[in-house]
Amino acid sequence: MKTLRNLTLLVLALVVSQNAMAWGKWGHRISAYIAEQHLTEKANSECRRYLKHTLPYHASWQDYWRYCEGFGEICTAHSHYVNKDFSLRGKGNPDRDPVSRVDKITKQMEKGQYLNMPDSIVAMNLKLLIHMVTDMHCPGHVTYPKEMNFPTKKYIRIGGKKVARHRFWDAVPMYLHPKWRIEQFAKAYDTYSEKQIKKFCKGDPYKWGYANACKMVETFDYWDEGEELKRMSKEKRQVIEDMTHKQLAVGGYRLAHILNRIFK
Repeated sequence: MKTLRNLTLLVLALVVSQNAMAWGKWGHRISAYIAEQHLTEKANSECRRYLKHTLPYHASWQDYWRYCEGFGEICTAHSHYVNKDFSLRGKGNPDRDPVSRVDKITKQMEKGQYLNMPDSIVAMNLKLLIHMVTDMHCPGHVTYPKEMNFPTKKYIRIGGKKVARHRFWDAVPMYLHPKWRIEQFAKAYDTYSEKQIKKFCKGDPYKWGYANACKMVETFDYWDEGEELKRMSKEKRQVIEDMTHKQLAVGGYRLAHILNRIFK
């Protein structure tokens, strides 16, 4: 009976987590797939050695386990959202948000330091990086520094049903292109030049987090309160498409940049 109870709780936890993922499982997989196309040969080889699978395969690992006993500290809900004073740069409570954790894990593993870690810790850190780097680029998972005045939350309608802004951005790839496969998303979104990618990857997670926070303020003006997605003008839909395109791609590029840096 205890085994059955534990299995039931695990299944329920996975079901709940499916409804609480930034970018949803598809968004995370798209960014991870794009990242994999930009890994160096060394980084790709090391990731496969430690993970025993592809980056997209592990893209939602943190969501799947966040509600399960024993994983609370590792997969804490706080590590899925960026809500901080970016000027602190690691001070205060640096382990609770993806910006700080990504920066900390990267510094702990780079310059060959990962070779001194147990394989299981390296694998866990890689899974966390795959998820958190993409999380911090989701418009629904970035809130704002104190100096910003952010608007009231707005909902959108999908097929007549109210969908909260956060939930919309979590699932936006499938709302825009419900019949696409991951390869189609990657082909459509992985379109930036090497020069542009290099520019996106300048700075560190703190700089990226602040830039994302500034950018996300704009998204509150993308639609009117309760506006139906299918009835939006082509111009409005294109703005949403462009944001989705850029954030998923840039999240992938920056993930690849971090992994290449670790396994340099």
